[in-house]
Amino acid sequence: MKKLLLIAFLALTFMAHAQTITIGEDQTISNQVPIYTLYNYSLTEQIFRADEIEYAGYLNTLRFRIGYSYNSSYTCDIEVYLKHVTKSSFADPADYEPVTPDDLVYSGPWNLPAFLDDWMSITFDTPFAYNGTDNLLIAIKAKADNFAIRYFKYSGASNTVFSCYSDSHNPDPSDLSTFTGIQEVISQRPSIKLVFGGSVELAEDSPNTLSVYPNPANGLLHIDGADHETVRVYDATGRLVMQETCHGTLDISHLQNGLYAVATNTGLVKVLKK
Repeated sequence: MKKLLLIAFLALTFMAHAQTITIGEDQTISNQVPIYTLYNYSLTEQIFRADEIEYAGYLNTLRFRIGYSYNSSYTCDIEVYLKHVTKSSFADPADYEPVTPDDLVYSGPWNLPAFLDDWMSITFDTPFAYNGTDNLLIAIKAKADNFAIRYFKYSGASNTVFSCYSDSHNPDPSDLSTFTGIQEVISQRPSIKLVFGGSVELAEDSPNTLSVYPNPANGLLHIDGADHETVRVYDATGRLVMQETCHGTLDISHLQNGLYAVATNTGLVKVLKK
């Protein structure tokens, strides 16, 4: 029996099943969010609360719904940044949230064909590990050589969108102190689909600097080599179930019995909770 358990333990691959969260399906349309296609440059930041999402895991795709279009085709270059935040709204046009290259999940073209009511997808280069407890900030910077008429569906959510745009000044999402275009806070938050899925790689021959004991465990888990690091715990479906800064030990007593992946930026270990 112990031998069979060990074989299962070593062979298990943690896969995240696809999960789509839809927030907002109103029929109202806006040409300002998630990007402002009437201007050469735009940057929007949108806040979605944790109690709206009610999920944790690898977020790998965003989908926005076109409500009206005029031009036959339109392509712009975009950068998408995701970040955990505590704020739930923007206080004023100066209250934007700086993002950095570490927050970048996608950079490349976004093609917007003229199809009414279609959900337009942005699939990330790097999946984002959403923790399910903080609010989610989505920042999208757009650059194009021409303009287009694109209206997206949105749902009203008071002061949850920061927007800036210009025909001549390309905004720096990490610092808008010198931006000369228009900045404002609006309540036209776009309807969105958040698509979770992906995998947690658990190759047996992967480099590993973590030492975890006891294993199996039922309470405190001692983790050597991860002091002051962020430790993430995934269940057997790849769902993020726990994330916190480690100070040598991790309390997993509240987790259900089963197999988990304990991961840091430098290593990953399978742990059996019993």
